[in-house]
Amino acid sequence: MRIQKYFPIIAATISILLSVGAIYAQEPSITENSLGMKLVRLPAGEFEMGMLDEHRLKLEHKSSAYQREIHDYVEAPSFPVQLTRSFSFGATEVTVGQFRKFVEATGYQTDAEKGGGAFVFSPQAKEPLDRFQMVAGTSWLQPGFEQSENHPVTCVSWNDAQAFCRWLSQQENATYRLPTEAEWEYACRAGTRSSYWCGENPDEVYQIGNVADASLYAQFPEDVLRQRTVGLKSESGDGFVYTAPVASFPSSPWGFHDMHGNVWEWCRDKYSDRHYKDMIELARKQGSRTKPQPIVDPQGPDDTPKHRHGDWRTLRGGSWYVAPLQCRSSVRAFAEAKDAFSYIGFRVVEEAAP
Repeated sequence: MRIQKYFPIIAATISILLSVGAIYAQEPSITENSLGMKLVRLPAGEFEMGMLDEHRLKLEHKSSAYQREIHDYVEAPSFPVQLTRSFSFGATEVTVGQFRKFVEATGYQTDAEKGGGAFVFSPQAKEPLDRFQMVAGTSWLQPGFEQSENHPVTCVSWNDAQAFCRWLSQQENATYRLPTEAEWEYACRAGTRSSYWCGENPDEVYQIGNVADASLYAQFPEDVLRQRTVGLKSESGDGFVYTAPVASFPSSPWGFHDMHGNVWEWCRDKYSDRHYKDMIELARKQGSRTKPQPIVDPQGPDDTPKHRHGDWRTLRGGSWYVAPLQCRSSVRAFAEAKDAFSYIGFRVVEEAAP
């Protein structure tokens, strides 16, 4: 691959490094635990969470350039957030090999294994919405495509991720858990206000993340055609049809890989489509309409009407199956806590010692 391809990313990274210099005057602190999992220590800080108004207007203006229309702003309005405690955030998604150590040590059975299968890519389905179906015998061991020990584990439910975190906490004598939505977006943005940590151009995301691209299109054209950005040439893209080994792409200036794409990542928060509206109302009540006060350490709603019908949890980051538009820093999705899909994985947070 010619180095010229990376010039826009190099320029964007330099710009970001300059803008976040006040946060990281020196190299980020990276630790490694007994599983070989690397974690980046993040300081307390403030940021604007959610889709900013200027991004919403740009996307509405450009929506004709996408096969898939933007129609539901569950990531808006944005609101100010203050994170009061430092924490360590996984540099990569949890891998197949790391999850295997947990299973071998505990004999744990995932929800997919107990339930008879996971929802995996089924390209033979006629309707696009039916192309992920439960298939008997599929699980994190057999997600419907080949993976190595260094690929992100998939077909794991929110419940499975929670169980992994409890075990890892015991192993490391520390507190590991899933990130809150606020922590996830804070880490993903890496000090930026743009749609992606690398800037605003969706087509540049192919250089820093594994998203639906020409490789997937070559095998399953109908799936990518309906959601790809314009201008993606047949020789363009990230080169992976399904998941990519973690850290296959450049890291953000804060040291995180695969925040855009590869697999959707479970967060701790319960999902609500009106949570952001509630948060901006609270922020304005605490301050004023023109100067809302930051929401301190938000952790999602305690309950919602939808949770009478299931334990819905938030997903972040996009995946190998969706285009850059669905992989922005602020994009939200959700699934039921027991669901296991071949496009969902997770990464962990280690809380700072008191």
